[in-house]
Amino acid sequence: MNVRSRFSLPQRALKLSVSLWAGLLFVALGAPRSAHAQADPTETLPMYGQPKIVRPDHLKKADEAFIRDETLRYGSRQAGSNAVAAQGWAAVRSQNNDVAMRRFNQAWLLNPKNYSAFWGFGAVLSQKGKLAEAVEQLETARTLVEDPTQRVALLCDLGAVHSAYAARLPPDRQLERAQHFVLANSRFTESLENDPKFAPSWREWAMSLYDQERYSEAWIRVKKARELQAEPFPPEFLKKLSAKMPEPD
Repeated sequence: MNVRSRFSLPQRALKLSVSLWAGLLFVALGAPRSAHAQADPTETLPMYGQPKIVRPDHLKKADEAFIRDETLRYGSRQAGSNAVAAQGWAAVRSQNNDVAMRRFNQAWLLNPKNYSAFWGFGAVLSQKGKLAEAVEQLETARTLVEDPTQRVALLCDLGAVHSAYAARLPPDRQLERAQHFVLANSRFTESLENDPKFAPSWREWAMSLYDQERYSEAWIRVKKARELQAEPFPPEFLKKLSAKMPEPD
């Protein structure tokens, strides 16, 4: 049994992004007005399933009305997008995936280049166990994020999700598994190049390296994470790592 099957990925890998956004984004009072007059089954799909699912005319009109109303409400499309995305992160914290996806879709409507919306898509998909789709959304967020602090955290999440997906792959997909572990290591490396004291990246990387069977390197990251006072490692993880290789002096 691998690490990711025992420890909830959304609680580990995405806790960071949720807490950061809760502090940085204004949480608007009350829910935004609905973008749709009636329930839309595509609301719980990133970008309403577009471009694969063609948006019908009546929903396009509802979207336009929503954008107009929220722009007036917040003063700009960017401000509205940030406020609605913050509500999405609050829903992620409450594990209310459907509400979260609706809010992130609304944030995307207001600003299709808002990296927080794509980060949110990845968070919700990870909660649902759809890791391949989550990776795709998080990688899109990576191309859009400009805030250096947020980039560090996003790269940490990306490394964790790449690693979790790799660990889940069956033995007959070894090449794909190796490719995702390479990407995980690359994302963790970039995160720590931007901020060597970012403890969550050291912690996540240690657990990823366990899945890669690189135990001595995992211990190095464990030590660094402890020095930086990262969230404590799960006792079962340390027990399994110790069984593979005793902790170096």
